[in-house]
Amino acid sequence: MKNYEEAIAFLGQWGRFQQVNFFLLCASAVQNGLTVFVVVFMAATPRHHCLIPDGNLTREWISVAIPTESVNGQQELSKCSRYRLDVIQNLSDQGLLPGRDVNVTELERENCLNGWSYSKDLYQSTIVTEVRLNLFF
Repeated sequence: MKNYEEAIAFLGQWGRFQQVNFFLLCASAVQNGLTVFVVVFMAATPRHHCLIPDGNLTREWISVAIPTESVNGQQELSKCSRYRLDVIQNLSDQGLLPGRDVNVTELERENCLNGWSYSKDLYQSTIVTEVRLNLFF
């Protein structure tokens, strides 16, 4: 068996042609890597909860309008439901306070009818927040 240098001698020296080919191959490999890697950031689903539209709710009622759920042993805001806004609006208009005058856990729930409010702690915008893909997850 010949040594390595003798075996590849017929290929020629490292010239302009080899440099251009090497650069083009590297450029295409980097592009493919970025295309696959960008999905990690673009398709992330940030924390979200039901959107509570602006209205005449008091601060106390806005803070309890979304029920909490236990997820992995921690309390988090529900991602898929909220307390019925017409009921909350009624209770707020009567001057009743949540937790003192009304047991909010007994109120009727409804789905997120006005969309979602997304956390911008990690991402300002993702595909999920722009196209509302969280409907499918």
